[in-house]
Amino acid sequence: MKKILLAFALLTTLFNTSCSSDNDSGENNSSSEPISSITVTSNSSSVDVGTSVILSTVGNNNASVSSTSTFYVNGTQISGRSYTTSVVGTLDIYATHVNSAGVTLTSPTIQVTVNEVINFNKRVLIEDFTGTWCQYCPRVAYAIELIEAETSDVVITAIHRGNDPYNFSGASVLENQIGLSGYPTAMLNRSTEWSYPETSTTAINQALNLTTGINPKLGVALETSTSGNTSTVNVKVKYGKSFNNLKLVVYALEDHLIYNQTNSTTYYGGSNPIVGFEHNHVLRAVLSSSILGETITGAMGYNDEFSKSFTYTIPSSVNASNVRFVAFVVDSTNAALNSRDAGPNETQTFEIE
Repeated sequence: MKKILLAFALLTTLFNTSCSSDNDSGENNSSSEPISSITVTSNSSSVDVGTSVILSTVGNNNASVSSTSTFYVNGTQISGRSYTTSVVGTLDIYATHVNSAGVTLTSPTIQVTVNEVINFNKRVLIEDFTGTWCQYCPRVAYAIELIEAETSDVVITAIHRGNDPYNFSGASVLENQIGLSGYPTAMLNRSTEWSYPETSTTAINQALNLTTGINPKLGVALETSTSGNTSTVNVKVKYGKSFNNLKLVVYALEDHLIYNQTNSTTYYGGSNPIVGFEHNHVLRAVLSSSILGETITGAMGYNDEFSKSFTYTIPSSVNASNVRFVAFVVDSTNAALNSRDAGPNETQTFEIE
């Protein structure tokens, strides 16, 4: 008899334990107090037309009650917790939830802004760490020619290092940042090393693919003016969504520099050296406060713009007519989001698609 009573008691305990709650509402402990309030949140405070808003709710105990909440957009109940609209404007959003005591709770209303889509032409930045003394660097130079033949959506900078007439000593901090281990090295958008061999179809497509896909939602335009040995560069940045923690990098480059190039590749006829080789995109000066970028200030919301002017005093060793300028924006991971280049006395507009 004692064994029967003990077994019955154990079964009763197991039954009560397994049946203590039948919901995932954030109130899954029968001894806990019912939640007394809820808060609704969205995955973004502003979205483009046609982009889904994903909604969530939490109770005052910080537990999710999304799966047992009802969501309302502009006063109308929606199915599930995802909402998409084709109408520009403001969405008023709130949620309700019935707590474990049977009380209907209503969240405060939040607003989500729905904007017209602003997309920008997407360019890939290639920073080529090179040298006239570098025997395998012609391989990357040739790869750059290949990609320039495929697209105009590429921005090139050649950063010469070492025992080189065009050595740019200020590049050390950038080389440390990317973990450069040798020459040649080419970085795509500062975040990805261009695959070896850079001349292969796979590597060319690797770079080309960075001009398509997810839109950067950020555009760059330059206005340049050169008179004598002085250039003024006004850089403008426009946003198609909200951003933060951005930096701007501005370069002055020189094209058409003629100097013999050491060569141990089969490119350019395989001659060594390549006599009278033309070096282009050669980094001559960093106009921003750092080669790693200077902080962009001001509002960085949808449709906001930023602009800043830079002055470049062209040294006598640089041919003013061969100077070009590059500007690009990097995020908090130091990845370049979008870039642009311009010659002297050029006025650009944003490349809005």
